[in-house]
Amino acid sequence: MGIWEKGKNLALLPFWGLQVFGMSKSFSANPVIGSSALNRMGLHAGRVALAHAMTKLRWAFLAWQVPAELRKSFQAQGFVVIPNLLPESQFDALRQQLATQNNCEVRECIQGDTLTHRVLLDDGTLERLPLLRSLLNHRLFEPLLTYCGAHRKRPLHYIQSIKNGAADGKADPQKSLHADTFHPTMKAWFFLDDVDPERGPFTYVPGSNRCTRERLAWEYRRSLTAKSDPDGYSERGSLRVAPEDLRALGLPDPMALPVKKNTLVVANTCGFHCRGPAKAGMNRLEIWSFSRTNPFNPFPGFGSKLASRLEHRAAKALWKWRDKQAEAKGVLSSWHPVSDHVMSNRPLTE
Repeated sequence: MGIWEKGKNLALLPFWGLQVFGMSKSFSANPVIGSSALNRMGLHAGRVALAHAMTKLRWAFLAWQVPAELRKSFQAQGFVVIPNLLPESQFDALRQQLATQNNCEVRECIQGDTLTHRVLLDDGTLERLPLLRSLLNHRLFEPLLTYCGAHRKRPLHYIQSIKNGAADGKADPQKSLHADTFHPTMKAWFFLDDVDPERGPFTYVPGSNRCTRERLAWEYRRSLTAKSDPDGYSERGSLRVAPEDLRALGLPDPMALPVKKNTLVVANTCGFHCRGPAKAGMNRLEIWSFSRTNPFNPFPGFGSKLASRLEHRAAKALWKWRDKQAEAKGVLSSWHPVSDHVMSNRPLTE
C-alpha cells in the first residue's frame, strides 16, 4: 500500500468509525466494521445485541398501535400473516386500477434469472391511484408496519412485480436463505396474486428473529470471516445461512408461506428468510414495503409526512446519480429505468 493510499485510509478512519453507530453493515466496504481484530473483541456481536435491545425499547413505545395477538405472533415467530385484508369488492377495484395504471417511473433489477420491477409510491403516483392510497391508509396497514419496523417513520412503498426465470443468469440470490442485516428491520408484502408453491412464496425460519445466545455466538463466528466470503452478499453484511447452521442454532426448517391474494405478510427480515423456489415463467404482483432506521436510536420518532416526502426525493435522486455513474462506465445501474409497459401491460392473474 502506497503512502497516498495509507493517508487516504487514515483520513477516512473517523468516517468509518462513525458508521459503527448507524445502519452500516458491510464487512468489506468498512474496514472498522470488517476488522477481524475488533470483531474478535466483540464489535459485531456487541452491535447486534445493542441494536436488538434498542429495538425492543421502541417496540414497547409502539405496542399500543396493534392488537396483542398480532404483536405476540410477530415477536414469537418473526412474521405475521393477515388474509383478506380488504373487502372483496375493494380489493377487486384496486387490482383493476393497478392493471390500467401508466405513466409511472418503473425501475428494473436483474438478480440471477429473476426480474424485479418496482414503482415508488410517492405522492404524485398515489394521486393517480386513489384506491392504493386508501390501502396505505387502512386502519391496520400503517400501524402494523410501523410497529413491526419499530419506528413511526413511514415505510417506503412500491408496486412490485417478480418475474421468475425471465432473465439469463445463475440462481436468484434472493432464493438463498439469509438475514438482511444485523438488526431488526421490516419488510411487508400485500399480495395482489395468489402465491402458490410454484410462484416463489415468501419463506421464513420461525423464531430466527430472536436474539438468542446461540444466535449471538453464530453472529460472532461469522463476523470473523464474513469479509472474505465469496457469495457476494455475506461480505456486505447480509449473512447467508446454511441448513447445518439452523440445526446448530436449534431452529426449525424454513417455512414457505403460500397465500391467497389480498393477504398481507409482515416480517422482521433480520430473521432468516428467502424467496422460495419458483417455476420459470411464474410471476407475482404485490405492494412491497420496506423500513429501516438507525438501530441504536431508542426513540420511535413521529412519522413526519415531510420526512417521508424528503425520503422519496432522496431515493429518486440516488437512482438518477447511479444511472449517471453506470452510464459513464457503459453499463446499467443495478436499479435502471425501463418502459412502464412492463407493469401496465402485465395481466393480473386470476
